[in-house]
Formats: sequence, structure tokens, C-alpha cells
Amino acid sequence: PLAARLADAGTLTVSDVAAAALAGDPTAQALVRDAARRLGQVLVGLVSFFNPGIVVIGGAPEGLGHILLAEVRGVVYRRSAPTATGTMPVVLSDLADRAGLVGAARLASEHVFTVG
Repeated sequence: PLAARLADAGTLTVSDVAAAALAGDPTAQALVRDAARRLGQVLVGLVSFFNPGIVVIGGAPEGLGHILLAEVRGVVYRRSAPTATGTMPVVLSDLADRAGLVGAARLASEHVFTVG
């Protein structure tokens, strides 16, 4: 299905890959797993540097969040120091398409209500 979509449209979108992966296309599923592993590798460096209390993953295409999350967690927990990830959860955001709006509102409120 993914190859047919590429032949028809000449290009692929994230939605195309997500739909194909959810439909069972092995190539699309491999692309999703590879993307998640790469994201996990980036997060390993960030976790080591910032030592966050939690990592929240947002922006996953509809239906793929838990597949991405499993791969990302695997890489982060396997490649990070146990002291950095011992109690650190890696979770999916529940804000969906509101994430940008909520983030902007938080930045604005911090700016307005910061004393100094």
C-alpha cells in the first residue's frame, strides 16, 4: 500500500506512512520503528545532559503513539545511565493538537506573572 501511494502521489506524508503502518504494511512499520529508535537516541543525550524528571512525547500520528513510545522507551532505558532513568517515566502527551496552544499560554503566563 505504501509503494502504491508513493507511485500515485509522487510523495509521502506522515499520515500516509502512519495509515500504511496501521494497515500492516511491513515497510511502513519498519519506518515507524526506525524513526522511534532515532528519536530515542536523541533523547538519550538529552536525558544524560538535563536529567529530567519526566519525558513527554507529543505529536505522534493518530494510532501510532504507543508503538512509538515502546521503541523510544526501549532505547532510552537501554542506553541511558540507570541513575538518570531509574524513576524517570517516558509517557505520551495527552494534549493532542492542543499542545502548541497550551505551551504558548504557559509561556505567556510565565512572562506576565514573573516578578522582576
